[in-house]
Amino acid sequence: MKHVGFLLHFYQPPSQDPEIVKRIDRECYRPLFKLLLETGVEVTVNMNYSLTEQLARYAPETLEIVSELSSCIFTSSGAYHPILPLIPGKEAERQIELNDRGNRKLIGEVYNPEGVFPPEMALDMDTARLFGSMGFKWTITDDVPWVYSHSEVPACWIPAVDGTGIFLRSNFWSNLISFHGGSGSEMVNRMVRDLHSWSGDGDSYVILAMDGETYGHHRDGAIDSFLRPFFEQIGLQKKIRISSLDRILNEFPLEECAVPSGSWSTTAGDLDAGEPFPLWNNSSNRDHKTYWELLNFVLTECRKYDPEGVANPVDKMLYSCPLWWASPGRESYSQVRRGILLIIEAALGGLADRALLDRVMELAGQIPAMARKDR
Repeated sequence: MKHVGFLLHFYQPPSQDPEIVKRIDRECYRPLFKLLLETGVEVTVNMNYSLTEQLARYAPETLEIVSELSSCIFTSSGAYHPILPLIPGKEAERQIELNDRGNRKLIGEVYNPEGVFPPEMALDMDTARLFGSMGFKWTITDDVPWVYSHSEVPACWIPAVDGTGIFLRSNFWSNLISFHGGSGSEMVNRMVRDLHSWSGDGDSYVILAMDGETYGHHRDGAIDSFLRPFFEQIGLQKKIRISSLDRILNEFPLEECAVPSGSWSTTAGDLDAGEPFPLWNNSSNRDHKTYWELLNFVLTECRKYDPEGVANPVDKMLYSCPLWWASPGRESYSQVRRGILLIIEAALGGLADRALLDRVMELAGQIPAMARKDR
């Protein structure tokens, strides 16, 4: 049997405009979740709590549909979409715990994750070990760093770090579907031919993963033009099926390996430059450098005053989007400033010392994005 692990990742930043959340719900979330409920397909779903809590506020009917997706398998993640390898281990663990606590409350019994989707599929060895120490059985990252560091992507065994399975997303197939789409049924026919050429007649698997917002929001009409016929055509096949990543983990053996650092946006050129996470922590990007200085200062000082308490602004300020928007080719400095504002709000709520607050404003003023205009 050929197993196609199909993972959809759903997320909105905590700084998102409510009207945009409502629009994406109409275009994507509600019709897509209805399709999953109707077809009963075994898709793996990641929903960061950052989105779930916004749906509870702006689209509760959609969450009711999600709560009925018993055929789907849910993953854990960082609640507010931080780049987990770039924050302290205790904060990464806290983000996962917040995510699971919030999603169990809002989604219900169907939310029972055995795996972790790290935001942006950003993974390193320490983060993989953290997931294992928390009791998770698997995680996922992109196959580009693997190919760069090793050789062929495995099709009949699963890499592992201290017993935690590491699924490798097919960058080729996932991006082909995400950015080129076409006919869903024709894509299945092409996959059947190519998977047989790749792994012969034996049992094997391939992992597809992409933003759920691809369907209906980024690509208008793609729920009906691509996703529905894709699911239907696979359902007609005798030797290929859509399987959850939980199922695939139970079907194939683990082999201990060193897994290279990287994300689903990391390129071979980035790895040549020694930059595994260039869109969020590029050594030559002054916005990144000064943003992290501000964020780490506020994080350290706020946790001194309230290390155990629930400090939502501090948790939310760890979200990855401002750093992404400060990267070359993506420049939206208003989005960077939204992140800076959230950090300042966290400082105002967690720090009483005026000298510390003065330092916060001084560090914020050093971030180049503060004085730049969007293109």
